[in-house]
This record gives sequence, structure tokens and C-alpha cells, in this order.
Amino acid sequence: MGGGGGRLRARALRAVVLRPELAGLLVCCGLAVMVFGRAWAAPTTSPNGGGVGDGALFLWFLRWTPFAIGQGLNPLFGGHLNVPDGVNLMWNTSLPLPAALMGPVTGTFGLPVTITALYTLALALSAWFASIAFRRYVRSYPAALLGGLVYGFSPAMIAQSSSHLHLTLGAVLPPLMVLLVDDILVGQRGNPLLAGAALGALAGAQVLVGEELLAFTGIACAAMLLALLVMFPRRVAGRSGRALVAFGTAAAVFAALAAWPLAFQFLGPQRIVGDIQESSRNGNDLYAFVVPTRIMAVTPAAALAVSGRFVGRVGEINGYLGAPLVAVVLFTVARWWRSGVVRVAFVTGLVLLLLSMGERLHLDGRILGVPMPWAAMKSLPLVQSAIPTRFMIIANLFFALLLAVFIDRARHWAIGGRLLAMMLVGAALLALLPKVPLRAEPLRPPLFFTGAEVRRIPEGSVALVAPFPSAQASRAMMWQAMADMHYRMPGGYFVGPDAQGLPKFGPVGTRLSGWMTKIRLGWRKPTLVPELRQQLVADLLRWQVGTVVVGPMDSPPTEATMVQFFTELLGRPPEQVAGVWVWWNVRPRSLPGALSGPSQGRAGSVRVCWMGPWLPASPWRRS
Repeated sequence: MGGGGGRLRARALRAVVLRPELAGLLVCCGLAVMVFGRAWAAPTTSPNGGGVGDGALFLWFLRWTPFAIGQGLNPLFGGHLNVPDGVNLMWNTSLPLPAALMGPVTGTFGLPVTITALYTLALALSAWFASIAFRRYVRSYPAALLGGLVYGFSPAMIAQSSSHLHLTLGAVLPPLMVLLVDDILVGQRGNPLLAGAALGALAGAQVLVGEELLAFTGIACAAMLLALLVMFPRRVAGRSGRALVAFGTAAAVFAALAAWPLAFQFLGPQRIVGDIQESSRNGNDLYAFVVPTRIMAVTPAAALAVSGRFVGRVGEINGYLGAPLVAVVLFTVARWWRSGVVRVAFVTGLVLLLLSMGERLHLDGRILGVPMPWAAMKSLPLVQSAIPTRFMIIANLFFALLLAVFIDRARHWAIGGRLLAMMLVGAALLALLPKVPLRAEPLRPPLFFTGAEVRRIPEGSVALVAPFPSAQASRAMMWQAMADMHYRMPGGYFVGPDAQGLPKFGPVGTRLSGWMTKIRLGWRKPTLVPELRQQLVADLLRWQVGTVVVGPMDSPPTEATMVQFFTELLGRPPEQVAGVWVWWNVRPRSLPGALSGPSQGRAGSVRVCWMGPWLPASPWRRS
């Protein structure tokens, strides 16, 4: 009996190990590591901009969440940035769920390893989950895997891998969500309560990964439902009872998981109203679907001449499918139109493709007066700040499914037909090959922020850091993250409200932040006449600055000017230490120009209540 049981266990273990899905996961991970090979080869580098721009932003987010959880602070409120007002991180791409899950990795190996691992997992898991979803519709796992790779490593995903981690990570869950919606509406194989609970849990998790991709997935699922209602009205009606039970369960689970973060976003401090991203010029060019950009491996000079005229940054030109894949999709639709999977996938993908073209038709770099479907949808709640070109991230899921269907069904053709099919699929995959490995830039914070000297700043106190952190100069956020959030800081690169509550990138300007920005841009330092000195000291008082740090600037002259400016303002020279200039023990109230009166704000860290979306009474709360 014992020997027989051992053989059974060994056979079961071999069955698990030899499952094609496990091999598919290894393939997806291996290819993703190749894409970010430069970053993996140098662990102190980042594939996300070298700690400036969006690179600094995501490094800060990934460090803030585990820090806040460890300190008992609200992870959705960035109290160490934009002092004294803080930042409502739900209006930002703050990745609270991935940041929390990667907290042990961040603490053990550091931020560069965390961000490289997340970019890698984003591509690998997106492709792998898509292959698992496609297996529902095709018999061959290799066909499903190739389709999954086209989704997870699509040109849209590669383009966004240069800067937008929230979008590539956000693409991980939609394949599973679409699969569950299909099961609820069509398959109905299992318990509707379990299917609904799983869908609600995934949607709740997506809120804490990327709300924009959640909105796109919801629009895709609505398009699927509409297509099913139009094409199969009787079959849908017969399944409506179980579907309503499942969707009701999904709504309940989603509400339970997402109630607090969404309430904090829309009712909490530093909330905003209005469109964050101006989308009137964002849209995929009609030629962009078949003309590659410079991120692709196969890009003839003539194609570059055309794609170079497209409106927008190359990272937001997300429409490329390639002529061979377009041919595969159109052939599959024409040949197997009677298949419900083919019909629904094509219609849904086409709807998302049209939405990705923005408000007006873009043609060869020109924006014409022809209205597109997005013009009728852009003002809908929760999607008004979306950038329409990014719809192609989800559209690629449906076009990749059609590729998988083509490969699976072409396996049964005669030898000549199979050969032609293989050649067409090979051409499609070749056209979609990106230039890899992607760039990786070193993170070079001054030694001050990564050594023991930064601990001389009182923990939780306010340090004013130059260059003043803003949307155009965010490196100080990377320095703060690499210093493990030891201090709080005015300014930052984030989305917050202006004086009217409308969205603004970066803090509301002050006289001191304005002069720090001017000096960074090459202006001469101002003459500190009494009125100006009084205004500058008032800013120091409001921020409750206890330390001033001038870090490396774009040029030695601007750095020298900034040091002279603060030497005159603070009335004493700095200490040069570990690559920066520091004024310790700054006491704004004792400076010339300080006005007498009650203190504005208070020093030290302010703890933000975890329960509910509102903050306790504190000077950080907006009036």
C-alpha cells in the first residue's frame, strides 16, 4: 500500500510539474526578464527614468505605502509630501496594493530591485493570465500562450513600460475579470455566488492598482454584454437570473473592499474636481495601427517618417498592431464569423479601438474635424480623466484572443494551409517584436540621503530640499524615498487641488518655492528687501522648516546661486556634507522678517486615522 501510494503521489507531482501552464509561466517570466535585462544586470538602476519625472514618482509611491503601514499612518494620504497639506494618493497612481505586497522586497533588497521586479512581473503575469483565459476558448495551450504573449508584450505595454508602471501592472487582472464576466454571462459552469465574489474581489484589487484600467475593463465588459444582447438575445435572457445573482454578489464584494479607498478619494482631504488629463489631443492616429514607431525592432525608415508625425509622446502612441496581425484578425472574423467567441471578441476589440482614437480623427499627424466615439463618452464620471490611446491595452486582449483562435483552428488544415498559417503568424509576431532590452538608468542620490548623515535630521521633521520638488524637478522625491521617508518635505510631483479645487500637477506656488524654481532655471538670486524677506520667512514658518538641504543642481553655477540665496536668507553659511549643503536647526521664528503670532502648523509627524475617509482635526486638513 505504501509503495503504491508513493507512486501515486509521484505521478500526481509529475502531472503538476509537467502541466503546460507552468511551462508557459516560465516562458513569460523569461521573456520579461529579457525585456528588462539591463536593469537586472545592474541592480542599482531603474527602468523607469533614473529617479526623475515619473521615475521619482513611482519610487516614492513604492516606498511610502510600506513605510506608512509600518508607522501606523494612512497609506492613502501622503503626509510626508506637500507639507503641510499632504497628498490624497487615491487621485494619484500610487499603487498601494503592489507597494504593500512588495514591502518585504523593498526592505530587504531596496527600491531599484522592487521597481524592476514589478515591471517584469507586469509583462509576465499579463501574458500568463491571458493565456489561461484563452485556454477556455482554444484546445491548444501553445496557441493560447502565443495569444497571451501578444497581449502581455504588446507594443502598448512596451511603450508604457518606459514610464507608467500603474498601466502595465493594471493590465495583469483584466484577462481574469473578462473571463469571469464571460462565465457569468455565457458559460455559467459553477456557482454564481463564487464567480461573482471572485469578480468583485478582482475589481476591488484593481482599484488599488490602477483605476484607469478598471474603467477600461468595465467599458470592455459593457461592450461584451451589449454584443451578446444584440447577437444572442434569447440565450442571454435565459441566463439572466444566474447572471444577476453573480453581478449582485460582485457588487457587494467590490463595495466592501473598495468603499474606504473610494470614499477617501472623493470625500477625503485634498480631493479634486474636473479633468486631470487634457485629452482633446490624445488619440491614436488611423495610420498608427499598421505603422510602427521607434520602439519596435522592425521599423523601416519610411515608417519612422510617418510615425514621427503622430501627435503625442511615443509612450502614449499605443495603437500599433501590425499589418500581419490585422490580416489574421480580419481573416478569422470572415472565416469563423458564426462562432460566438469570434463575433464578441471582434466587436469588443473594435469598440475599444475606436475609443482609442480620441475625440477627433487623427490622420497622418493631423487632427481633423471628424468626431469619434470618445467625444460622446469623455465626460462620463470616472473616465473623464482617462487618456483614450490607452484603451488599446485592453483592446489587444481581444485581438490576441482572435490570434489564438486562428492558430488553434489552423492546426487542422492540410499541410499547405498550415504552412501558410505559420508564415502569417510568424510575420505577425516578427512585426510585434520590440527593441529590447529596454533602457535602464542609474539611480544616483547624493550619499547624504543613503548614509548616516540624513539621520541628523530629526525624524519626522520638515526638511526643505532644493531643487524644490515639482512636476518639472522631482528628483528630491527620489532622494526622500531612498532616505526611507526619514523627514517630511514641502512640494512634490503629484496631482492635487489648486485654490479652486481643480486638478493641478504639483503644489500651489508660494513666494519661496517660486524663487527656488527661478534659481533652478538660471535666474539670479533676488535682493532680499524687507518685504520679500518677510514673505520668504513666512513660507518657512508655514512649512515649519527645521532643516534646509541644497542638493546637486543641473549646473554648478545654479547650485552656487541657490547656496548663496539660502545663506543670505538664513543668515549663516551651510555645512557641506556627503554631496549636499545643509543648514541644521533652522528656526524660522528667530529669523529677520519673521512676524510675531501663533505658530502655523506644528513640527513632527502627524498620524492620520485609518478608519474612515476623514482626517482628525490637524493643520494638515484643508479648511
